[in-house]
This record gives sequence, C-alpha cells and structure tokens, in this order.
Amino acid sequence: MFLGFWHKRLGILGALSSCAAFLGTATIIPFMPDGWAVSAGGFPAMAGNVPFLMKDIVLFCVSVHVLKQDVARVSPSSPQTELALNIAA
Repeated sequence: MFLGFWHKRLGILGALSSCAAFLGTATIIPFMPDGWAVSAGGFPAMAGNVPFLMKDIVLFCVSVHVLKQDVARVSPSSPQTELALNIAA
C-alpha cells in the first residue's frame, strides 16, 4: 500500500491484498470458542480474543476506502495531473 504513493497500480494491488487479509481474519470472529461472554448474555459482550480481532473490521473499512481512492486516481475519467505538467513544460 505504501508504494501506492508513487505507483498507482501497486497501490490498488496493496489495497486489494489488505482487504483480503482483514476480511479473512474478521470472518474468524463468529466461530471463536468462548468469544462471547455467556455471563453477560452473549453477543455483543466480547470476551477472549474477539476485541483484538474487531480492529480488523475497522482496518478492512480503511482498506476499502484506500482502494476506492486508488481506483479513482487510475481511472481514465479522473484528471491527469502528470499530463498537465508535461504539457506546460
């Protein structure tokens, strides 16, 4: 994702990879043994490692946003600032 600052297509690849990674780890949450505190009535009272994995949902949303921004930068309908700089020079 960091290389996306210089190479737009690598940014898209990085954002897609992080989306897949965070989505994969977030899907573990419902199946974790003793993940929901039975003493508090179950869902949404988190116990064990579930609070640690909940960050992956936020990071997945951030990755989707970065992917959206990178795709908008690469799309042909977006203004091409590099071309404008080359024409002016």
